[in-house]
Amino acid sequence: MREIKELFNKPKIISIIGDINTGKSNLIHAILRELKQKNTFNLYTYGFKAEPDTEHTKIHSIDELEQITNSIIAIDEVMSLFDLNNRMAKRTIENTLRLLHHNNNILILLMLPENTKKFLSGKINVHMFKKSTIADFINGSRTKNILTNYHGDCMGSKVLNLTPGEVLIYDNMHYYTMSVPYVESKDLKRNNVVIVRENVNDSVNDNVLKT
Repeated sequence: MREIKELFNKPKIISIIGDINTGKSNLIHAILRELKQKNTFNLYTYGFKAEPDTEHTKIHSIDELEQITNSIIAIDEVMSLFDLNNRMAKRTIENTLRLLHHNNNILILLMLPENTKKFLSGKINVHMFKKSTIADFINGSRTKNILTNYHGDCMGSKVLNLTPGEVLIYDNMHYYTMSVPYVESKDLKRNNVVIVRENVNDSVNDNVLKT
């Protein structure tokens, strides 16, 4: 099985795709932590809600993005940076991606299944899948074909049913799953209050009322 660092050997686009609340952000934090242990790299980020432990520079626009060289770029809010639903913007986005590759960058995109448009999915070099609803992928896209060609134990007819601690990787040659450590300090939802709580009957009070 390949190690994560082997996927970061040359300019490419790496996608992390999954339904809402399936651990996409946890995965990127786990990857950056692992890379940081034995490697040195420049990191630029966009849209992160929890700050990475690795020293990094935040960007806020396409103009900044296109000036980056020799770096890892991680984008957590793809739809707020690239207008993927605007067909007129397709050529502009393609030019940006081409420039990023030319400038010797590795681009990591965190996306929902429906964000993986056909023109974009054809440019992805490494697919990382978290739990995903198959119907949400775009019919005829390379990404959906890659997913539906997989016949592992976690693949159903409706859902790629991975646990939060798993990721399915396709590196353009092979499929394999890897375990993902839980990065608790980056889980901003862990302390959320439960919205609907179950009533708990107090049997002692009930008995007092009855006497």
